[in-house]
Amino acid sequence: MKTYLIALIIIVISITSVSAQVKESSEEKTINLTANLNTTIALRLEDNDIVFDFVTLDDYKNGIGKKGGEYSTKGAVESTTNWSLGFRAIKHFVHTDGVTKMNLNNVGLTAIFEGTNKMINYGAYGTIPPTHYYYLLRHNGKDMNAGTYEQNKFTVYWEMGTKGRLMNRKSLYEQNLKKGSYSTEIEFVAFEVI
Repeated sequence: MKTYLIALIIIVISITSVSAQVKESSEEKTINLTANLNTTIALRLEDNDIVFDFVTLDDYKNGIGKKGGEYSTKGAVESTTNWSLGFRAIKHFVHTDGVTKMNLNNVGLTAIFEGTNKMINYGAYGTIPPTHYYYLLRHNGKDMNAGTYEQNKFTVYWEMGTKGRLMNRKSLYEQNLKKGSYSTEIEFVAFEVI
């Protein structure tokens, strides 16, 4: 029994002296993690020109184009954030003579939102505003509308001289405009809604 006790004491002393010789050491390093949640908005818009050819007296009196008609532009927005779509005329509707102007309110548009996201549609606005942006499609303020092109697709239908909502109440015939070509550029912009 004495032998066992002495052996046990020797083992305990050995373990204690070994553990006393082992020094605990450590070194700390840190790595920073950063998440950059960048906003991405991509506007896809057909770039086909819209050309209204007024030929007959009926064209001049009643106008050309309508909602669901042949004068259309298809578009879509792909976005990682909520978005709205605005539009405006970059310049006046000017004749090729460089001087004569036609009122922009002779042109109207109607937007049809065909995506699955929720939007407020101002697409029956009627006329093209000069210089300032006006909403065409607007984020509704509560539902998320970030998504794919398929979720955010739309079609803009164009008309001219039809005297539609907010458009010039006089026909092109009544306005007796100088004959020839008039042109302008319409700018669309998709922007983030915070």
